[in-house]
Amino acid sequence: MSEFYKFGLIGQNIAYSKSADIFKAIFELKGIDGSFENFDLDSENSFDEKFKYLMTKELCGLSVTIPHKKRVIPLLNDISAVAEALEAVNSISVENDQLHGHNTDVFGFSLPLNPFAEKLKHGRAMILGCGGSARAVVYSLYIDYEISEFSVISRSIDKLQQFKTSMKEILKNSHIETSSVSNCADVLSKDFSIVVNCTPLGGWNHRDTLPFPENFNWDNSRIYYDLNYNQGNLALKLALEHNVMAFDGSQMLVGQAVRSFDIWTGQTVEIEAVYNKVFDRAKQSV
Repeated sequence: MSEFYKFGLIGQNIAYSKSADIFKAIFELKGIDGSFENFDLDSENSFDEKFKYLMTKELCGLSVTIPHKKRVIPLLNDISAVAEALEAVNSISVENDQLHGHNTDVFGFSLPLNPFAEKLKHGRAMILGCGGSARAVVYSLYIDYEISEFSVISRSIDKLQQFKTSMKEILKNSHIETSSVSNCADVLSKDFSIVVNCTPLGGWNHRDTLPFPENFNWDNSRIYYDLNYNQGNLALKLALEHNVMAFDGSQMLVGQAVRSFDIWTGQTVEIEAVYNKVFDRAKQSV
């Protein structure tokens, strides 16, 4: 009898997620039996108890999305070096009742940018947001594309300072400037090789809200990358209208899921084949 794989995703307000579709495609391509279930957990209401109960359901692997990527860390037996450095776990493997945390966002984020390595090299990046995803983005751009100049913009001044302090400890030769959304005029006058939206603004639960500060200038940007992957994304539409090369987060989503599947099962699957099964529209780039 073949093994049955049981996976899931924890997050908050995640009815929109395509993770279940991605793993259905993986199961079909591999010819294996499995299930994938979304678990919507409130970050403020008995999270620890609910998480511990969830892990009694014989899951083989668990994906983690906002706002729980940091919250789960104290509940795990150990975490990978990258997850520890970024203070963000988005993938949990289960082995002999031990929970191991990983970060596959770095791998997934980098995928669609590979063909543009030379264009990005030694450039400058604007990062919108300062959560776990933003940490993975800055790490990837620094390690994979040799970008060391970062302008990080967020609504939370306290979180910005924490972000800067922790990332500087990891990326010793980086220059990270932080600005609040209401006080970033100097930043907006600079040229950027890439602008990355790491906030949920413009995404499934905030479709009508753009992530940019007032007076954002498209003429100063070469590539726009939105980690959201909803159809009709207004920010992505604006980027394309301004002739800026643009990507949504669909390739990242598939890439990090395939990498998690590898960690959980030791099996590989072709990323492009999974992507084509799940996303029937063309990759959003020009």
